[in-house]
Amino acid sequence: MTNRFTILSTEIPDSWKYAGDGWGSNLHRICSRTGSFPPALAHYFVKRYSRRGDVVLDPFSGKGTLPLEACLNGRIGIGNDLAPEAYVITRAKVNPVTLEEVKEWIYRTKRKWNPESYDVDEVSGDVRIFFSKYTLRQILAIQEMLMDDDSDLTNFIKALMCGILHGPTKMHLSVPCSHAFSMSPKYIRRFVKRNGLRRPKRDVLKCLLIKVERVLRDGLPRVRGIATMEDARKLPLENDSVSLIVTSPPYFNMQTYAWDNWLRLWFLGYDYMEIKNRLFQSESKQKFESFMYESLKEMFRVLKDDSSCFVVVGDVKLNGYYVNMAEMIAPIAESVGFSVARLISDSIPKSNKHLMYIKEEEGVSHERILELHKGNPMSNDEPVAWAQKPMEVIA
Repeated sequence: MTNRFTILSTEIPDSWKYAGDGWGSNLHRICSRTGSFPPALAHYFVKRYSRRGDVVLDPFSGKGTLPLEACLNGRIGIGNDLAPEAYVITRAKVNPVTLEEVKEWIYRTKRKWNPESYDVDEVSGDVRIFFSKYTLRQILAIQEMLMDDDSDLTNFIKALMCGILHGPTKMHLSVPCSHAFSMSPKYIRRFVKRNGLRRPKRDVLKCLLIKVERVLRDGLPRVRGIATMEDARKLPLENDSVSLIVTSPPYFNMQTYAWDNWLRLWFLGYDYMEIKNRLFQSESKQKFESFMYESLKEMFRVLKDDSSCFVVVGDVKLNGYYVNMAEMIAPIAESVGFSVARLISDSIPKSNKHLMYIKEEEGVSHERILELHKGNPMSNDEPVAWAQKPMEVIA
């Protein structure tokens, strides 16, 4: 990698670094989740390296930032992620429903539900520590209503609930805590006791209405996309069917997605330990290299000739040693058929790490974007303008 062309993200013309704070559609904010790249970054690569009507893929879609940006800009966005909460959020973004549909669901629910009939004492104490009994009964009622329905509307409500389940504002249902990740019950117990906090009584349907009005205030994307929940090493896509890939694979065990979303997984009906065993999380370089080989081989298979693949990876400290993930991945990418065109270097301020337990010198300090080519791709001439919302939407 030392002899390859390297550029800073700020040196790129029309770089996503020039987008203002809070740039992008409010639909991106349906649910916060750790380990996500910003909407502006996704927008830049979608505009520069694909065309309208193209299929754009993120095989580790997280909260669906890339596929949503694709749909907002006239492409068909495909987001795949093996984590259930990531699938729910991605699907909600690429197959959203209207504000009127959600309002009607809230109206119907309010007429027929009976939260008082639910026994919160049957719920795990680790869950109860976050909510008042009044609020938790409503959560249980909504949970049961959504459990056996797989419609786009039901999925969208699930994503909204994941977005308000915990956080610091009056729209969130829990005691004040992080909105980006599910905090430790032990920490919350100490926090509540130390600060003499009362678990808030929330009108859950009212909070849902506030959330959906904010999320959909910019309208819906004109193009609908696809969400899948498969292993990235076995994508349900045909050979040569994708025009662009932008993705960020797991950073060893730096991002413990199952644990970071344990409360959302509980709401969705999953045990986080079961999900942890499904997802890749390891400190072993050998296991990581094997995982990336299989994943990159699959990306190469589905990508069209003369197309680009961008892989966002971090510089991490693992077991006390510095690991440049880009240096590790580049030769693996070449072994499956890619050529490495360049490396884009970026830095991550502590304020953007989200996880309060990560020290400044630990975790991910820099991100690097590997630009991989299959054949000889060309960027297009479509301009990247950083107006607040330059996307195609249905009002």
